[in-house]
Amino acid sequence: MTHDPIAGPYSPLLPSRRALMAAGGAAALGALTAGQGQAQPAAPTKARWRRWNVASPQGQKALASYAKAVKIMLALPPEDPNNWYNHALTHTVDCPHGNWWFVVWHRGYVGYFEQVVRKISGDNDFAFPYWDWTASPQVPAQMFQGVLNPNDAAYIQSLDAFNKAFGPVLETFWAGLTGAQTQQLLIRGLRFPADLLFDIGPKGGPMFFAPPNARGSTQQNPGFDGVTSRAVSPWMLDNALSPRDFIGFASPKSQFHSSITGFGVMEGQPHNKVHNCVGGIWTDAKGNTTYGDGLMQSNLSPVDPLFFLHHANIDRIWDLWTRKQQGYGYPTLPDDNKSYLNPRGDLGQWRAEPFLFFHDVNGQLVTGDKALAGAYETIGTFDYDYQPGSGENVVPPTGTTKLKAGKPAPATKYAAKLKTPGAASLAAGDVAVPAAVLAAAAKPGGTSLLATITIDLPPFEHANDLAVVVNTPEGEAVGLDSPGFVTTLSMFGRHLVTRPVSFTVPLSPPLAAVAKAKGLSAAAPPSGLSIRLVRLGSKPLLSAAAAPHAHHADAGATTAVPQVLDIVVHAQ
Repeated sequence: MTHDPIAGPYSPLLPSRRALMAAGGAAALGALTAGQGQAQPAAPTKARWRRWNVASPQGQKALASYAKAVKIMLALPPEDPNNWYNHALTHTVDCPHGNWWFVVWHRGYVGYFEQVVRKISGDNDFAFPYWDWTASPQVPAQMFQGVLNPNDAAYIQSLDAFNKAFGPVLETFWAGLTGAQTQQLLIRGLRFPADLLFDIGPKGGPMFFAPPNARGSTQQNPGFDGVTSRAVSPWMLDNALSPRDFIGFASPKSQFHSSITGFGVMEGQPHNKVHNCVGGIWTDAKGNTTYGDGLMQSNLSPVDPLFFLHHANIDRIWDLWTRKQQGYGYPTLPDDNKSYLNPRGDLGQWRAEPFLFFHDVNGQLVTGDKALAGAYETIGTFDYDYQPGSGENVVPPTGTTKLKAGKPAPATKYAAKLKTPGAASLAAGDVAVPAAVLAAAAKPGGTSLLATITIDLPPFEHANDLAVVVNTPEGEAVGLDSPGFVTTLSMFGRHLVTRPVSFTVPLSPPLAAVAKAKGLSAAAPPSGLSIRLVRLGSKPLLSAAAAPHAHHADAGATTAVPQVLDIVVHAQ
């Protein structure tokens, strides 16, 4: 495992923990006013079900019930709605990534499937255990046992066998689609079953990985590569939890849930990178990436039972963020900002987005209000809570004074001045940030600096992750141990990209590492902050035609390379 030079816990929340302690635990803050995102009601003191850490005795007990249900569902006929692969296909045809419906859609998807497992296993106390990869950055050992491992003999053993079993099922499914469902599938380029099977197969994807290549992680090597270890680290989690508005936390707005707009820290870093690493995409300490096989890298990722433990933790992080927001009196949902030009406002649009492919515990299509995003803005009738885990430090102590006047102060924004990059860089920009802000950002618990980088990507640019570096000279080779290395920008799954995509990444901890190694102003422009996008190890930039991984890029489809359009730094 690659050493991470950024040591120690880091929390970018404002006010800082030091400020809270100095104020006796009470934050001197202003208040929510009309027109701001609404706060969710407080969670019940005791939920009917608890999602336990998978490492706990209760989590281990839940795994036994989970394995029982998986075994039964794998043996069900393909046409049975509770067949294991049918549940995964719901994700394949409808999952949102890279937009503000990511967290809410997956809450509904995992919540309904949890009820199915509870019923089929016969364990009325079952709830998904969560995999706290910040505390335990390796695949839990039990997930390599029996049917909890997608390489088990109970799984479909070839793509041909999958097509033979589910081709007729998909024909029946398509024949029964409503007009609204058909329109949603058309947005994703799915006209009829052959389109979906093409996307799943080797020429369109692949999404399907047969044993013994159904998971990239192995019992002999269950840990993460360096970039993924960094993505799940405590400081990255703190930064993912730092935004004080819903869109900042949950990924940017889009017009519909099947489009990709961008990735917030939480989705773009721990979510995407855990998926890809477990799915066989591995970057060594020198920046060389091996593109292996594994279901978790694809939109058929729920075929791997590990998917639901991963997403239980993602939902736990959303719950953590919500409780943090409630503790300070900050908004927990998109802004209720109705206007003449936007009569529904952000909140109304977000709540009204139709989710038309969920099935309930009885295999019946979910309809009515439950087929709208707003049904899952709270845990609601799923009625679970979480055993405390990593990140609880961001939730303010009970009794912290809530907002009294005004809204949370918006982040201060600094736009980069893009400049001609050197031969080893895709883009470079200098950002005029006041010296006092930079000094505060280089201190643990100080100002949080987040950079939002907007890139115009080729249609299927999923390979050759770009690395973000801060205050590092053009001629200096960049590796995972470099003080100025921030992270890499990673897509997840296979999506047609038709518009610029943004990635938000944290700068404060790497800036602190540079300050410690070289001094605060080393290698920086007069403005104090320089940001570059590079290939790790200063390797030459590759065009899509030279991309090495057929799973994620179309060799020869285009000679275009990514173009950076904008870099904006947010200080909060």
